[in-house]
Amino acid sequence: MQPIRKALFATAIAAGFIANAQAAATIQTLDITWYKDGKVIDQAQHIVNDGTSLTPYLQRGGKEVGYANCTGSAGAMRLSAEKMFVGRSLLINPVSANAGKVQLSVSATDTALDGIRKTGTADCTSEVVDVHGYTASDIPVEIADGQTVDVPLKNPQYKLVLRLHRDAL
Repeated sequence: MQPIRKALFATAIAAGFIANAQAAATIQTLDITWYKDGKVIDQAQHIVNDGTSLTPYLQRGGKEVGYANCTGSAGAMRLSAEKMFVGRSLLINPVSANAGKVQLSVSATDTALDGIRKTGTADCTSEVVDVHGYTASDIPVEIADGQTVDVPLKNPQYKLVLRLHRDAL
């Protein structure tokens, strides 16, 4: 009788370790689809939570446009080189994960360059990068496992759909 108890106890312990290992080997994956005028402009699947850390998603296509910035007054002027991103960018930053829910911060940009113009005085001339398009920053989103969310982008031309699900490693 004693050997059977020991065997059953060992089996129960092993089953507990296996269950813990399976629970720890679960990741949260985000399905991402971004639309413009009804057409997909970005689609991806991203591991947002691997159980040890939260990982942001960044898709970026475009260029950094350089420009000059002059500040100060006569005798104390400062000229600096600056950069501005122009193009398409989607950043989904996980803020926290708790009880099957993930808090996200979403930023989206879809801009085009109109030109660079000069402004200021003859002594202190700066440049201004003129762009047109869409920009939204730090939109808060809460999403639970198995849920699909339309992110409110506040522009009917754009739609962002996120779906969170668990996957086993």
